[in-house]
Amino acid sequence: MGTIKDIAKLAQVTPSTVSRVLNHSGGYSEKTRRRIEKIARELHYQKNEAAVNLVAQTSNLIGVIVTNATTSFAAPIIDSIEDWSYQHGSRILLAHCGLSDSDRLKACLNLMVGRQVAGIISISVQFDKENLKLLDQLKLPLVSLGVNVPKRPTISINNYQATLAGTQYLIDHGYQKIALVAVDPNDSQTGQQRIKGYQTEMKKAGLKPLVIAGDYSFSAGKKAFNKFLSSSDLPEAIFAASDDAAAGVIYVAQENGIKIPEQLAVLGFDNSQISGMVYPGITTIDQPFKEMGKLAIEVLNSQDNSSVNLPYRIKERGSVPKR
Repeated sequence: MGTIKDIAKLAQVTPSTVSRVLNHSGGYSEKTRRRIEKIARELHYQKNEAAVNLVAQTSNLIGVIVTNATTSFAAPIIDSIEDWSYQHGSRILLAHCGLSDSDRLKACLNLMVGRQVAGIISISVQFDKENLKLLDQLKLPLVSLGVNVPKRPTISINNYQATLAGTQYLIDHGYQKIALVAVDPNDSQTGQQRIKGYQTEMKKAGLKPLVIAGDYSFSAGKKAFNKFLSSSDLPEAIFAASDDAAAGVIYVAQENGIKIPEQLAVLGFDNSQISGMVYPGITTIDQPFKEMGKLAIEVLNSQDNSSVNLPYRIKERGSVPKR
């Protein structure tokens, strides 16, 4: 008897595509549907309703664990998960575990078990060894967004490649003195990957990297740019960890009479709402948040451990002109 993974391999598609076809949830061509259904019949595939249709389980509850629900990364993903779940008669249980707080994460996992969730979606959560062991013991299906969790499926963009592309974009637009505001790599896999991508491209271009540790918040962007002001050594461009942080940079720069983008270019990350609300609009790395949320549920339903790298793109606005 074949599995979803077996069907995906023969059909040369992702397991999540197979899951969508077998659950009639849309997002595929007629040709793909016929091919997958034919292979499923040949392999005598039988749907395991308990595993595939999580939203129909008795608890009717999907757990969502997040470090911070207010970030420009997490908030739209949570909205997407909630919208999709609501449409299918399910609910979500949201829990905040904080950043690098092992005890709080353990409490969140125990909460999920106590509420008998059908499965867990974690957003930007790094699991230490103790909580990985607990996760194995609990035997709860989990899909991770943004951060790799061993033996669990991860849905993310390639943060290394995205940051490399963003840095190259700035260089191609004539900027050489480029600073990166990044999350502390000791606290974040994402921070590590983005710093590596930035440094790789800067060194390739023969330019000196300059990394300022921060986080994804508006205040982190303000704090980072204040450091440059105090040193009187302003970069030509700043690549921020998020659009919120980019907006913080723009706020302090304009407060101090520095013209954006004439005197300072700013590149953001996420393509969140704020990127189109400030002036000038922030050129940014677009992440497909709605697709992440929907795909997280589909992968959770399919009980498949295959990770998915989603596409990113650079959304151009007014904060990075050509020099």
